[in-house]
Amino acid sequence: AIGSPGLLLRSDIPDPHDRIGKRTFLHPVNATIAEMPDTVDPYYGAPQSIYSDEFNFSQGVDGPAGFKLEVPPLHPAMSAGVVPGHGEQQIRDLSKLPRLNSVIALLRDGFHPDSTGGTVSLRDDGSPILDYPVSDYLWKGLKDAFYKMAEIQFAAGAQKVRIIHLDSPWYTSWADAKAGIDNLAMEPHRVRLFTAHQMGGCGMGRNPEESVVNGFGEHHHVANLSVHDASIFPTSIGANPQLSVYALAARNSTRLAQKLRS
Repeated sequence: AIGSPGLLLRSDIPDPHDRIGKRTFLHPVNATIAEMPDTVDPYYGAPQSIYSDEFNFSQGVDGPAGFKLEVPPLHPAMSAGVVPGHGEQQIRDLSKLPRLNSVIALLRDGFHPDSTGGTVSLRDDGSPILDYPVSDYLWKGLKDAFYKMAEIQFAAGAQKVRIIHLDSPWYTSWADAKAGIDNLAMEPHRVRLFTAHQMGGCGMGRNPEESVVNGFGEHHHVANLSVHDASIFPTSIGANPQLSVYALAARNSTRLAQKLRS
């Protein structure tokens, strides 16, 4: 979803409606961590085996930003880059790693006029770069996810919960966490955001004025050019996209092979 728009831009192919690289989506991700009373050992077992879609489409497709909740693994090296703090503070926090739990929220971006995604362009050396502004609409969704994740962790028996935010302390109750989140600035470089799911940038659609390829990945303006990867998603999908990428690529590649044989 970043490399494919970059390749098309470097190739200088026809793009009369300036659609290549537009509407790139990320599933912006925020997180909380909790100290549990018992051993969790979050670095063992099947990763991300627990999830919830309760808040994904609960307010409609085009309502407030929904999100999928997941419980990620906390491997030591990864945790050192996720848990806020430095020096002695981080040593104290990571010494409790066997009893730490994390919840993450994958925001469903691209379904609302105020969630238009980012833009892939080219650096001077031809490599792709992504500009992804976080709108007020998305900040509101991220804050709502903070509330939900902290509440879940306290309901599960957490002794302390910390928001993955540079200004967040450890909260010792749901009431304290709610009050604290109320006052946390939702700003770049204060909230620590992540993404593992890049989608869009060569979006599919019927209308060439709004898309790069059609529903089978065929380019609207260049014959014999097809794109079969996550870049053709017209929005994010609100789920881990691996199987959807496989299915879409298999469908479109099978059709393309049949056309080439005919």
